[in-house]
Amino acid sequence: MKYPLLEYVQAVAVDDGTGITGTCQAEIGPRRYGERWSIQLMSCNTTSNVECQLRIYRGVVSDSAQVMSTYSANNDSAGGSVIELPAGDKLIFVWSNADIGSICTCRIEGDNITMRR
Repeated sequence: MKYPLLEYVQAVAVDDGTGITGTCQAEIGPRRYGERWSIQLMSCNTTSNVECQLRIYRGVVSDSAQVMSTYSANNDSAGGSVIELPAGDKLIFVWSNADIGSICTCRIEGDNITMRR
């Protein structure tokens, strides 16, 4: 069965060690055995006054695991290639160069496909 996937992640930027800008991280993925996500669109936004970046990784934060990025995480969206995410897998969202204390959000849309009844 297929249901609409309407999820989001949110995090608050903390000092990245510079005392000037902040970073934050959040993760999400299918929560139940037998489910998989087919992601068609991701939209990001922050409350930061400075331009910040978002990188999205699959499973682990590593350059080779990056599936999407934007240099305008303040208000941007990405579509194109569908990302298939099986149960037990996760996406990791990493925002950088944001104002400390700003709220970083990413909306995830697509299909939640389940074998459960």
